[in-house]
Amino acid sequence: MPRKIRSYATAERASYLYACALVTVLYLFLPFGGYERMMEGKYRCFFALTLGYLAAMAAVVPFEQARMRAPRVTGIAAGAFLACSAVSALLSPYGAQTLLGGTRREGLVTLTLYVAAFFCLRRYLRADRRLVYLSAAAVCLCDLLVLAQTAGLNPLRLYPAGLSYWDGDDAYAGYFAGTSGNIDFTAFLLALALCVFAAALVRLRMRALLPCAALTVWALVRLDVAAAWVGIAFAAAWGLALLFPRRRGAMLAVSLLLSAAALALLWRYDGGNTTLAEASRMLRGEWDGGFGSGRVAIWRECLTLARSRPLLGGGPDTMWLRGVEPLTWFRNGAAQPADITAAHNEYLGVLVNEGALALAAYLALFFGALAYCFRHARDAQCALCGAGLLCYAAMALFSVSTCITAPYVWMLAALVHKDEKIS
Repeated sequence: MPRKIRSYATAERASYLYACALVTVLYLFLPFGGYERMMEGKYRCFFALTLGYLAAMAAVVPFEQARMRAPRVTGIAAGAFLACSAVSALLSPYGAQTLLGGTRREGLVTLTLYVAAFFCLRRYLRADRRLVYLSAAAVCLCDLLVLAQTAGLNPLRLYPAGLSYWDGDDAYAGYFAGTSGNIDFTAFLLALALCVFAAALVRLRMRALLPCAALTVWALVRLDVAAAWVGIAFAAAWGLALLFPRRRGAMLAVSLLLSAAALALLWRYDGGNTTLAEASRMLRGEWDGGFGSGRVAIWRECLTLARSRPLLGGGPDTMWLRGVEPLTWFRNGAAQPADITAAHNEYLGVLVNEGALALAAYLALFFGALAYCFRHARDAQCALCGAGLLCYAAMALFSVSTCITAPYVWMLAALVHKDEKIS
Protein backbone atom coordinates (compact mmCIF):
# COMPACT_ATOMS: atom_id res chain seq x y z
CA MET A 1 0.00 0.00 0.00
CA PRO A 2 1.48 3.41 -0.95
CA ARG A 3 2.66 5.55 1.96
CA LYS A 4 0.23 8.35 1.10
CA ILE A 5 -2.75 6.00 1.29
CA ARG A 6 -1.48 4.45 4.56
CA SER A 7 -1.03 7.86 6.16
CA TYR A 8 -4.50 8.96 5.06
CA ALA A 9 -6.07 5.82 6.53
CA THR A 10 -4.16 6.31 9.78
CA ALA A 11 -5.27 9.94 9.95
CA GLU A 12 -8.88 8.84 9.46
CA ARG A 13 -8.59 6.32 12.29
CA ALA A 14 -7.01 8.90 14.59
CA SER A 15 -9.76 11.39 13.78
CA TYR A 16 -12.48 8.83 14.41
CA LEU A 17 -10.94 7.84 17.75
CA TYR A 18 -10.68 11.51 18.73
CA ALA A 19 -14.36 12.09 17.87
CA CYS A 20 -15.27 9.01 19.93
CA ALA A 21 -13.19 10.35 22.82
CA LEU A 22 -14.98 13.71 22.67
CA VAL A 23 -18.45 12.15 22.88
CA THR A 24 -17.51 9.70 25.63
CA VAL A 25 -14.33 10.48 27.58
CA LEU A 26 -14.64 14.28 27.61
CA TYR A 27 -18.42 14.29 27.88
CA LEU A 28 -18.57 11.84 30.78
CA PHE A 29 -15.37 12.94 32.53
CA LEU A 30 -15.95 13.77 36.21
CA PRO A 31 -12.94 15.18 38.07
CA PHE A 32 -11.96 14.36 41.64
CA GLY A 33 -13.39 17.05 43.87
CA GLY A 34 -16.85 17.08 42.28
CA TYR A 35 -18.45 20.10 40.71
CA GLU A 36 -16.06 22.52 42.41
CA ARG A 37 -13.29 21.24 40.10
CA MET A 38 -15.40 20.68 36.99
CA MET A 39 -14.06 23.48 34.76
CA GLU A 40 -10.44 22.78 35.63
CA GLY A 41 -10.87 19.03 35.21
CA LYS A 42 -12.70 19.27 31.89
CA TYR A 43 -10.10 21.69 30.55
CA ARG A 44 -7.26 19.33 31.38
CA CYS A 45 -9.13 16.43 29.79
CA PHE A 46 -9.87 18.43 26.62
CA PHE A 47 -6.31 19.74 26.46
CA ALA A 48 -4.79 16.27 26.78
CA LEU A 49 -7.13 14.66 24.25
CA THR A 50 -6.77 17.41 21.65
CA LEU A 51 -3.04 17.88 22.02
CA GLY A 52 -2.57 14.12 21.72
CA TYR A 53 -4.76 14.04 18.61
CA LEU A 54 -2.93 16.92 16.93
CA ALA A 55 0.44 15.39 17.79
CA ALA A 56 -0.66 12.09 16.23
CA MET A 57 -1.85 13.90 13.11
CA ALA A 58 1.44 15.76 12.81
CA ALA A 59 3.28 12.44 13.03
CA VAL A 60 1.26 10.54 10.42
CA VAL A 61 0.25 13.18 7.85
CA PRO A 62 2.94 14.27 5.37
CA PHE A 63 3.31 18.03 4.90
CA GLU A 64 2.20 17.98 1.27
CA GLN A 65 -0.96 16.07 2.27
CA ALA A 66 -1.70 18.42 5.16
CA ARG A 67 -1.93 21.47 2.92
CA MET A 68 -5.52 22.64 2.62
CA ARG A 69 -7.27 21.97 -0.65
CA ALA A 70 -9.34 24.73 -2.29
CA PRO A 71 -10.75 26.04 1.02
CA ARG A 72 -14.45 26.73 1.25
CA VAL A 73 -15.87 29.74 3.04
CA THR A 74 -15.84 27.96 6.40
CA GLY A 75 -12.16 27.08 6.10
CA ILE A 76 -11.21 30.65 5.26
CA ALA A 77 -13.45 31.94 8.05
CA ALA A 78 -11.92 29.58 10.64
CA GLY A 79 -8.41 30.69 9.67
CA ALA A 80 -9.46 34.34 9.77
CA PHE A 81 -11.04 33.89 13.20
CA LEU A 82 -7.84 32.41 14.61
CA ALA A 83 -5.69 35.09 12.95
CA CYS A 84 -7.86 37.90 14.36
CA SER A 85 -7.77 36.26 17.79
CA ALA A 86 -3.98 36.04 17.64
CA VAL A 87 -3.66 39.72 16.71
CA SER A 88 -6.13 40.58 19.47
CA ALA A 89 -3.95 38.70 21.99
CA LEU A 90 -0.77 40.29 20.65
CA LEU A 91 -2.12 43.82 20.99
CA SER A 92 -4.04 43.23 24.21
CA PRO A 93 -3.11 45.31 27.27
CA TYR A 94 -3.34 42.12 29.34
CA GLY A 95 -0.32 40.41 27.82
CA ALA A 96 0.31 36.79 28.70
CA GLN A 97 -3.08 36.45 30.42
CA THR A 98 -4.65 36.16 26.96
CA LEU A 99 -2.88 32.83 26.38
CA LEU A 100 -4.81 30.68 28.86
CA GLY A 101 -7.58 33.14 29.72
CA GLY A 102 -9.49 33.32 32.99
CA THR A 103 -11.64 30.80 34.79
CA ARG A 104 -13.36 29.88 31.50
CA ARG A 105 -10.00 28.79 30.02
CA GLU A 106 -10.78 30.16 26.54
CA GLY A 107 -7.54 31.99 25.89
CA LEU A 108 -5.61 31.92 22.62
CA VAL A 109 -4.21 28.45 23.37
CA THR A 110 -7.71 26.96 23.61
CA LEU A 111 -8.95 28.82 20.52
CA THR A 112 -5.94 27.47 18.59
CA LEU A 113 -6.82 23.93 19.66
CA TYR A 114 -10.43 24.43 18.50
CA VAL A 115 -9.40 25.64 15.06
CA ALA A 116 -6.56 23.13 14.56
CA ALA A 117 -8.85 20.23 15.49
CA PHE A 118 -11.54 21.69 13.20
CA PHE A 119 -9.20 21.61 10.19
CA CYS A 120 -8.07 18.06 10.92
CA LEU A 121 -11.59 16.74 11.48
CA ARG A 122 -12.83 18.59 8.42
CA ARG A 123 -10.37 16.69 6.27
CA TYR A 124 -10.20 13.27 7.88
CA LEU A 125 -13.22 12.47 10.08
CA ARG A 126 -15.60 9.92 8.58
CA ALA A 127 -18.72 9.90 10.74
CA ASP A 128 -20.99 6.86 10.81
CA ARG A 129 -23.99 5.53 12.69
CA ARG A 130 -21.77 4.01 15.37
CA LEU A 131 -20.61 7.48 16.36
CA VAL A 132 -24.24 8.59 16.71
CA TYR A 133 -25.10 5.55 18.82
CA LEU A 134 -22.00 6.06 20.96
CA SER A 135 -23.08 9.65 21.56
CA ALA A 136 -26.56 8.45 22.48
CA ALA A 137 -25.18 6.00 25.04
CA ALA A 138 -23.14 8.77 26.71
CA VAL A 139 -26.11 11.14 26.68
CA CYS A 140 -28.31 8.48 28.31
CA LEU A 141 -25.83 8.11 31.15
CA CYS A 142 -25.90 11.88 31.66
CA ASP A 143 -29.72 11.84 31.56
CA LEU A 144 -29.87 9.19 34.27
CA LEU A 145 -27.45 11.16 36.45
CA VAL A 146 -29.55 14.31 36.03
CA LEU A 147 -32.77 12.48 36.91
CA ALA A 148 -31.19 10.97 40.02
CA GLN A 149 -29.80 14.34 41.14
CA THR A 150 -33.05 16.22 40.56
CA ALA A 151 -34.74 13.54 42.68
CA GLY A 152 -32.57 14.72 45.57
CA LEU A 153 -29.89 12.02 45.40
CA ASN A 154 -26.14 12.55 45.35
CA PRO A 155 -24.68 9.70 43.27
CA LEU A 156 -20.91 9.81 42.75
CA ARG A 157 -20.79 12.42 45.56
CA LEU A 158 -20.47 15.34 43.16
CA TYR A 159 -22.04 17.72 45.70
CA PRO A 160 -20.36 18.52 49.03
CA ALA A 161 -21.45 16.26 51.89
CA GLY A 162 -24.96 17.00 53.07
CA LEU A 163 -25.91 19.03 49.98
CA SER A 164 -27.92 18.19 46.88
CA TYR A 165 -29.11 19.70 43.61
CA TRP A 166 -31.90 21.58 45.39
CA ASP A 167 -29.43 23.53 47.56
CA GLY A 168 -28.49 25.55 44.48
CA ASP A 169 -28.72 29.34 44.77
CA ASP A 170 -28.80 28.90 48.54
CA ALA A 171 -25.73 27.05 49.78
CA TYR A 172 -23.86 27.91 46.58
CA ALA A 173 -24.38 30.12 43.51
CA GLY A 174 -26.15 28.45 40.60
CA TYR A 175 -27.40 24.92 40.02
CA PHE A 176 -25.24 21.94 39.05
CA ALA A 177 -26.20 18.58 37.57
CA GLY A 178 -25.12 16.01 35.01
CA THR A 179 -21.69 15.47 33.56
CA SER A 180 -21.05 19.11 32.61
CA GLY A 181 -21.48 20.80 35.98
CA ASN A 182 -23.45 24.02 35.61
CA ILE A 183 -26.95 23.16 34.42
CA ASP A 184 -26.66 25.68 31.57
CA PHE A 185 -23.77 23.66 30.11
CA THR A 186 -25.52 20.34 30.76
CA ALA A 187 -28.77 21.50 29.15
CA PHE A 188 -26.84 23.05 26.23
CA LEU A 189 -25.28 19.70 25.30
CA LEU A 190 -28.48 17.72 25.92
CA ALA A 191 -30.45 20.07 23.65
CA LEU A 192 -27.76 19.89 20.97
CA ALA A 193 -27.78 16.09 21.12
CA LEU A 194 -31.59 15.92 21.08
CA CYS A 195 -31.76 17.92 17.83
CA VAL A 196 -29.15 15.70 16.17
CA PHE A 197 -30.95 12.55 17.37
CA ALA A 198 -34.31 13.85 16.12
CA ALA A 199 -32.81 14.48 12.68
CA ALA A 200 -31.27 10.98 12.71
CA LEU A 201 -34.66 9.49 13.59
CA VAL A 202 -36.32 11.15 10.61
CA ARG A 203 -33.57 11.04 7.97
CA LEU A 204 -31.77 7.80 8.83
CA ARG A 205 -34.64 5.88 10.48
CA MET A 206 -32.46 5.23 13.54
CA ARG A 207 -35.40 4.18 15.71
CA ALA A 208 -33.12 2.86 18.44
CA LEU A 209 -32.51 6.51 19.35
CA LEU A 210 -36.15 7.02 20.36
CA PRO A 211 -35.75 5.91 24.02
CA CYS A 212 -32.66 8.10 24.36
CA ALA A 213 -34.50 11.10 22.89
CA ALA A 214 -37.42 10.56 25.31
CA LEU A 215 -35.04 10.27 28.28
CA THR A 216 -33.26 13.46 27.20
CA VAL A 217 -36.53 15.37 26.99
CA TRP A 218 -37.35 14.21 30.53
CA ALA A 219 -33.95 15.36 31.80
CA LEU A 220 -34.36 18.74 30.09
CA VAL A 221 -37.80 19.16 31.68
CA ARG A 222 -36.26 18.53 35.08
CA LEU A 223 -33.42 21.00 34.47
CA ASP A 224 -35.84 23.66 33.14
CA VAL A 225 -33.19 25.78 31.37
CA ALA A 226 -35.01 28.26 29.11
CA ALA A 227 -32.12 28.68 26.64
CA ALA A 228 -32.20 24.96 25.83
CA TRP A 229 -35.89 25.12 24.93
CA VAL A 230 -35.28 28.20 22.80
CA GLY A 231 -32.64 26.27 20.86
CA ILE A 232 -34.88 23.22 20.45
CA ALA A 233 -37.86 25.34 19.35
CA PHE A 234 -35.73 27.25 16.83
CA ALA A 235 -34.29 24.02 15.41
CA ALA A 236 -37.77 22.45 15.24
CA ALA A 237 -39.22 25.44 13.41
CA TRP A 238 -36.38 26.03 10.94
CA GLY A 239 -35.15 22.46 10.60
CA LEU A 240 -38.14 21.28 8.57
CA ALA A 241 -36.31 21.93 5.28
CA LEU A 242 -33.47 19.71 6.55
CA LEU A 243 -35.83 16.90 7.49
CA PHE A 244 -37.90 17.07 4.27
CA PRO A 245 -35.48 18.35 1.62
CA ARG A 246 -37.68 17.33 -1.33
CA ARG A 247 -40.18 19.98 -0.21
CA ARG A 248 -37.63 22.57 0.84
CA GLY A 249 -39.52 25.59 -0.50
CA ALA A 250 -42.77 24.62 1.20
CA MET A 251 -40.97 23.75 4.44
CA LEU A 252 -39.20 27.13 4.55
CA ALA A 253 -42.57 28.82 4.07
CA VAL A 254 -43.99 26.79 6.97
CA SER A 255 -40.96 27.75 9.09
CA LEU A 256 -41.56 31.41 8.35
CA LEU A 257 -45.23 31.13 9.29
CA LEU A 258 -44.41 29.27 12.50
CA SER A 259 -41.89 31.94 13.49
CA ALA A 260 -44.34 34.75 12.74
CA ALA A 261 -47.05 33.03 14.77
CA ALA A 262 -44.66 32.46 17.69
CA LEU A 263 -43.62 36.12 17.70
CA ALA A 264 -47.27 37.24 17.56
CA LEU A 265 -48.20 35.00 20.49
CA LEU A 266 -45.16 36.14 22.44
CA TRP A 267 -46.06 39.79 21.79
CA ARG A 268 -49.50 39.24 23.30
CA TYR A 269 -48.35 36.90 26.10
CA ASP A 270 -49.56 37.93 29.55
CA GLY A 271 -49.27 34.70 31.52
CA GLY A 272 -47.45 33.65 34.65
CA ASN A 273 -44.28 32.17 33.15
CA THR A 274 -41.52 34.61 34.15
CA THR A 275 -39.21 33.79 31.25
CA LEU A 276 -41.92 34.17 28.61
CA ALA A 277 -43.23 37.32 30.29
CA GLU A 278 -39.76 38.87 30.22
CA ALA A 279 -39.29 37.88 26.58
CA SER A 280 -42.66 39.46 25.74
CA ARG A 281 -41.74 42.71 27.45
CA MET A 282 -38.35 42.76 25.73
CA LEU A 283 -40.05 42.24 22.37
CA ARG A 284 -42.13 45.32 23.13
CA GLY A 285 -39.01 47.37 23.87
CA GLU A 286 -38.72 47.04 27.66
CA TRP A 287 -35.16 45.90 28.43
CA ASP A 288 -34.91 45.78 32.20
CA GLY A 289 -31.42 44.93 33.47
CA GLY A 290 -32.76 42.16 35.69
CA PHE A 291 -34.31 40.21 32.82
CA GLY A 292 -32.80 36.86 31.93
CA SER A 293 -31.29 36.39 35.41
CA GLY A 294 -29.36 39.62 34.94
CA ARG A 295 -28.21 38.87 31.39
CA VAL A 296 -29.61 42.12 29.99
CA ALA A 297 -27.50 44.15 32.42
CA ILE A 298 -24.43 42.11 31.42
CA TRP A 299 -25.14 42.67 27.72
CA ARG A 300 -25.25 46.42 28.28
CA GLU A 301 -21.87 46.27 29.99
CA CYS A 302 -20.53 44.24 27.06
CA LEU A 303 -21.66 46.82 24.52
CA THR A 304 -19.91 49.51 26.53
CA LEU A 305 -16.71 47.44 26.61
CA ALA A 306 -16.97 46.73 22.88
CA ARG A 307 -17.12 50.44 22.06
CA SER A 308 -13.83 51.00 23.88
CA ARG A 309 -11.92 48.43 21.75
CA PRO A 310 -14.22 47.65 18.79
CA LEU A 311 -11.98 45.99 16.19
CA LEU A 312 -9.73 43.70 18.22
CA GLY A 313 -11.39 43.52 21.63
CA GLY A 314 -9.58 43.21 24.93
CA GLY A 315 -7.92 39.87 24.11
CA PRO A 316 -9.16 36.26 24.30
CA ASP A 317 -11.06 35.53 27.53
CA THR A 318 -10.15 38.81 29.25
CA MET A 319 -13.60 40.13 30.11
CA TRP A 320 -12.99 39.30 33.77
CA LEU A 321 -10.12 41.81 33.77
CA ARG A 322 -12.07 44.74 32.39
CA GLY A 323 -13.84 46.03 35.48
CA VAL A 324 -17.39 44.78 34.89
CA GLU A 325 -19.66 45.52 37.85
CA PRO A 326 -20.33 42.30 39.86
CA LEU A 327 -23.80 40.80 39.79
CA THR A 328 -25.63 40.25 43.10
CA TRP A 329 -27.28 37.03 44.22
CA PHE A 330 -28.83 36.27 47.59
CA ARG A 331 -27.80 33.57 50.06
CA ASN A 332 -29.90 33.11 53.19
CA GLY A 333 -31.29 36.59 52.58
CA ALA A 334 -27.87 38.25 52.38
CA ALA A 335 -26.56 39.84 49.18
CA GLN A 336 -23.53 38.11 47.65
CA PRO A 337 -21.48 39.64 44.80
CA ALA A 338 -20.71 37.43 41.79
CA ASP A 339 -17.92 38.39 39.38
CA ILE A 340 -18.90 38.61 35.71
CA THR A 341 -16.39 36.66 33.66
CA ALA A 342 -18.40 36.09 30.46
CA ALA A 343 -20.95 37.89 28.29
CA HIS A 344 -23.61 35.14 28.58
CA ASN A 345 -24.04 35.60 24.83
CA GLU A 346 -21.42 33.89 22.69
CA TYR A 347 -21.60 36.43 19.88
CA LEU A 348 -21.16 39.33 22.28
CA GLY A 349 -18.40 37.37 23.97
CA VAL A 350 -16.41 37.19 20.74
CA LEU A 351 -17.04 40.90 20.11
CA VAL A 352 -15.81 41.92 23.57
CA ASN A 353 -12.83 39.57 23.73
CA GLU A 354 -11.60 39.19 20.15
CA GLY A 355 -13.29 42.14 18.45
CA ALA A 356 -15.56 42.87 15.49
CA LEU A 357 -13.21 41.37 12.90
CA ALA A 358 -13.10 38.04 14.72
CA LEU A 359 -16.89 38.15 15.20
CA ALA A 360 -17.40 38.61 11.44
CA ALA A 361 -15.20 35.57 10.78
CA TYR A 362 -16.98 33.56 13.49
CA LEU A 363 -20.39 34.34 12.03
CA ALA A 364 -19.17 33.51 8.52
CA LEU A 365 -17.89 30.17 9.79
CA PHE A 366 -20.99 28.90 11.57
CA PHE A 367 -23.70 30.56 9.48
CA GLY A 368 -21.78 29.61 6.34
CA ALA A 369 -21.87 26.00 7.54
CA LEU A 370 -25.61 26.32 8.20
CA ALA A 371 -26.22 27.74 4.73
CA TYR A 372 -24.31 24.82 3.23
CA CYS A 373 -26.48 22.39 5.21
CA PHE A 374 -29.64 23.88 3.71
CA ARG A 375 -28.23 23.87 0.19
CA HIS A 376 -27.20 20.21 0.51
CA ALA A 377 -30.02 19.01 2.76
CA ARG A 378 -30.47 15.84 0.70
CA ASP A 379 -27.30 14.55 2.35
CA ALA A 380 -28.31 13.09 5.71
CA GLN A 381 -25.03 14.20 7.32
CA CYS A 382 -25.80 17.83 6.43
CA ALA A 383 -29.28 17.42 7.92
CA LEU A 384 -27.92 16.08 11.21
CA CYS A 385 -25.21 18.72 11.49
CA GLY A 386 -27.62 21.46 10.42
CA ALA A 387 -30.14 20.50 13.11
CA GLY A 388 -27.45 20.74 15.77
CA LEU A 389 -26.09 24.03 14.41
CA LEU A 390 -29.59 25.55 14.28
CA CYS A 391 -30.03 24.70 17.95
CA TYR A 392 -26.61 26.18 18.72
CA ALA A 393 -27.31 29.39 16.77
CA ALA A 394 -30.25 30.16 19.06
CA MET A 395 -28.75 28.93 22.33
CA ALA A 396 -25.57 30.93 21.71
CA LEU A 397 -27.61 34.10 22.32
CA PHE A 398 -27.77 33.13 26.00
CA SER A 399 -24.84 30.78 26.58
CA VAL A 400 -21.17 30.91 27.55
CA SER A 401 -18.55 29.27 25.34
CA THR A 402 -16.22 26.92 27.23
CA CYS A 403 -14.14 23.83 26.53
CA ILE A 404 -17.05 21.86 28.01
CA THR A 405 -19.41 22.75 25.15
CA ALA A 406 -17.50 24.32 22.25
CA PRO A 407 -15.64 21.20 20.95
CA TYR A 408 -18.93 19.61 19.91
CA VAL A 409 -20.07 22.68 17.99
CA TRP A 410 -16.73 22.88 16.16
CA MET A 411 -16.99 19.16 15.34
CA LEU A 412 -20.44 19.63 13.81
CA ALA A 413 -19.13 22.52 11.70
CA ALA A 414 -16.17 20.37 10.59
CA LEU A 415 -18.46 17.53 9.51
CA VAL A 416 -20.57 19.76 7.29
CA HIS A 417 -18.08 19.78 4.40
CA LYS A 418 -16.72 16.27 4.76
CA ASP A 419 -16.85 14.39 1.46
CA GLU A 420 -17.96 11.08 2.96
CA LYS A 421 -21.51 11.17 4.30
CA ILE A 422 -23.36 9.10 6.90
CA SER A 423 -25.51 6.53 5.15
